[in-house]
Amino acid sequence: METKVLFVCSGNTTRSQMAQALLTKYGNGDFEVESAGTNPGVLNPMAVEVIREDEDMDISSYTTNALMDYFKQGRHYHYVITVCDEAAKEPCPIFPSLEGLIHWNITSPACDGTEAEKKAKVRQSKEELKINILTFIELVKDEHIRDGFPESWHVNN
Repeated sequence: METKVLFVCSGNTTRSQMAQALLTKYGNGDFEVESAGTNPGVLNPMAVEVIREDEDMDISSYTTNALMDYFKQGRHYHYVITVCDEAAKEPCPIFPSLEGLIHWNITSPACDGTEAEKKAKVRQSKEELKINILTFIELVKDEHIRDGFPESWHVNN
């Protein structure tokens, strides 16, 4: 049985999209992965570029999705993972899950600066996501296990 995972952030433009790509890539077909946002925007071209350069994946066809649409469709997920930056006081939406709601405090890639500085911020977010995703895969690949989740993940039932 595939483990169903939903990544959520406010805009569904960068972090949740990269998380979807990374879990799809490293999950070896064991995960059904989607992403959504409370106020979906437009896919961030820098996210597309960073994933292509670092992970050799093309996510340019990914679409941004409204969390409320998924909710209205009655979709269910084993895990819902928010990837908002609590330090920036971003609104992190809540969505029902079967196993637990997990919050990863991923640095926001939004910043002022040069194109190189902006891309570096997106890459930093991607690296933080990748570390968490590889840990997540190890913890749930055989069973849905919550006991070993890092305390920093803020797991709620």
